[in-house]
Amino acid sequence: MSHYHLNVPQFQGKPHAKFQALAKPIGAVCNINCDYCYYLDKQQLLDYPNERPYKMNDVMLERYIRQYIQGQNTAEIVFSWHGGEPTMLGLSYFKRIVEIQEKYAKPNVKIVNDIQTNGLLINDKWCQFFAKHAFSVGLSIDGPEHLHNTYRKNAVGRARLVK
Repeated sequence: MSHYHLNVPQFQGKPHAKFQALAKPIGAVCNINCDYCYYLDKQQLLDYPNERPYKMNDVMLERYIRQYIQGQNTAEIVFSWHGGEPTMLGLSYFKRIVEIQEKYAKPNVKIVNDIQTNGLLINDKWCQFFAKHAFSVGLSIDGPEHLHNTYRKNAVGRARLVK
């Protein structure tokens, strides 16, 4: 009978397996209607208990963050915020995210955040917040102006102009 030794990564003397989940705290809700977006059809499936705007409420947000932190045994925990368009939740929502993360942070563990955004709501206050809390920001664009403006439309079908 053969015995196999698994080389399992260790953190603070305990085995770990790093994992990452994408949180969609606003679901499929977005402030533009890109022609190619595979989430547009999902907006019709939203069946939240009459909660508008569609968002992960504070109780669920805290539960998610707490359990996500508690469920990992790594030197770095990465939170990825996606949508729809997550910035539609507002800056105060993301300030609350950081507060909750700090509340449940483990000693000697780095918490990292990244966000994927179309950038339409980003202003100086958002940029200051992202810099202060070391958020990695992914900006969704479709290339040069003529391509970008062809497929990315607002709610009434007009191009979101990028120059």
